[in-house]
Amino acid sequence: MADIGFFNGNAEMDATCPIGFYSWSVPENRVYGDEIIADIFGVPYSDLVEGAPIELVIRYIDEGDKQRVAKAIHDAIITGLPYQAKYGLTHPDGRKISVAANGRCLRDVEGVPSIYSGTVTVQSSLDPTVGDPLESHCRAALGIATRRRHTLAARYLSSALNVIGGKKEF
Repeated sequence: MADIGFFNGNAEMDATCPIGFYSWSVPENRVYGDEIIADIFGVPYSDLVEGAPIELVIRYIDEGDKQRVAKAIHDAIITGLPYQAKYGLTHPDGRKISVAANGRCLRDVEGVPSIYSGTVTVQSSLDPTVGDPLESHCRAALGIATRRRHTLAARYLSSALNVIGGKKEF
């Protein structure tokens, strides 16, 4: 899984503004996305490779935004007009993420909504600890260590976060 803001190899990208790409087969209710979409929405990348239901992808959108976003997506499916929205998510690891999303629902030859494609761009971290670079780097490293199942590294990083005032426990 990609880690927001940390890319290597062929994944050259501006680390301050990662962009994730997705396509949603509306009739089959299957969302396919890249590693950035997986990381933003807290969905295993393997689920997005196979196609995950939209309900799984949007489950961490903040409650105050979820209905507004769902309505905007629904309107875009019905009208075929472009969709744009900004909203917040609370990632399962506790990160608060602000995103800007856009997309459009394409229709098949009969005019039936078919493929909904778009992008999601991380706007900023809403985490109040973002001002402490040591803590944010330790949190990012802990996320990587946890996903890679490097238990000892995760334990040390969790201890470091406890010492510098972080609340994330391994």
